[in-house]
Amino acid sequence: MSMSIKKPEFPDDKDRIREAMQLERYICPHREINYPCVICKECREMDLKQYSLKNGFIEKTKNSSLISLILELRDPFDDMLLRRLSFALAEATGIIQKEPEPGFSITFYISEALMEKVQEKEKLIEFIADFQHTFLSETIAARSALNKWERSTTQRLLWDMSIV
Repeated sequence: MSMSIKKPEFPDDKDRIREAMQLERYICPHREINYPCVICKECREMDLKQYSLKNGFIEKTKNSSLISLILELRDPFDDMLLRRLSFALAEATGIIQKEPEPGFSITFYISEALMEKVQEKEKLIEFIADFQHTFLSETIAARSALNKWERSTTQRLLWDMSIV
């Protein structure tokens, strides 16, 4: 009788992101409100857990999490696009920190209050897990739009100067 050795199963990034979203309402004993423990980190009661991701890191507390990712940015144009996108998403949803955690490209801020509003949690998990791929696709589209603008503007300016 042969015995097969089973490899230990490690959670994948989606499982870890899913775990980071398992949050509960928690009234801070110091502030007496549901203040995000992951921002405060002042007391032992926050129950801080940390998880590594393939391209990032998660910090999870009772009522909030930070999911920080390192993205492969090809050049200053990608960097500029990510900063602008992060700022716009932060303003529109509050799910992105305007400034990522030190050493990371982007940080998602997940709170218990946000998770109460999210209708399809799996979509949010997929979005965060696939953000590198999504961002790359969007930068390709942005470069294409910029190249199209450059060609048409150059043609128009050359026409205006009566060079063509």
